[in-house]
Amino acid sequence: MHTCPWCTTNYVNWKSSCDQCGGPLARPPGMEIGPRPPEAPRTVPKRYARKVMWTSNIMALVGLGFSGVGLLFIIPFVVNKLWLASFIPAFFLLGGVSMFWSAYSNARSRLRAFRYGKIVEGKVRSVRSDTSQSVNNQHPYKLTYHFPVGDTLQEGTIVTFDSTAWERQPGQPLWVLYDEQDPECNAIYPPLA
Repeated sequence: MHTCPWCTTNYVNWKSSCDQCGGPLARPPGMEIGPRPPEAPRTVPKRYARKVMWTSNIMALVGLGFSGVGLLFIIPFVVNKLWLASFIPAFFLLGGVSMFWSAYSNARSRLRAFRYGKIVEGKVRSVRSDTSQSVNNQHPYKLTYHFPVGDTLQEGTIVTFDSTAWERQPGQPLWVLYDEQDPECNAIYPPLA
């Protein structure tokens, strides 16, 4: 099964681009690197941007939840001038805002790399099962890759449930987009689902 990373359309047989959104699909493992990404500024499908910013950004959603709970509980304490008791919901509010801001900033930087990042050829370093998390008793795959930034190698990682990640071999080439001011902000192109 091949899934379009841009719009999540599924295909039984691999295609070079999605029929729904026109986005390029990641080549199956073992194939050549594929066509070079377009030059910046690149357009990112709205559905993919929404997925990165919101629907797949669990930390942002949990942060919003904590913020909402903290806000709902802090208002009655403040209205009734229970200052000491208001510290407990204040921690929920502060923690939720911090979680949300961190997740939101990471998502924005990832999309910035997709839109404006410099194009380089990277290589897969390793793929392993990430046992630190589990969804429906399945562990995601953690793909680690290296790419050149000047005369040094920068490392990037992706955690995904896309089963094609497991089939990638160390040394396999892939396209990497990175922010020249902050190489920690990087992404592979086309992305994995």
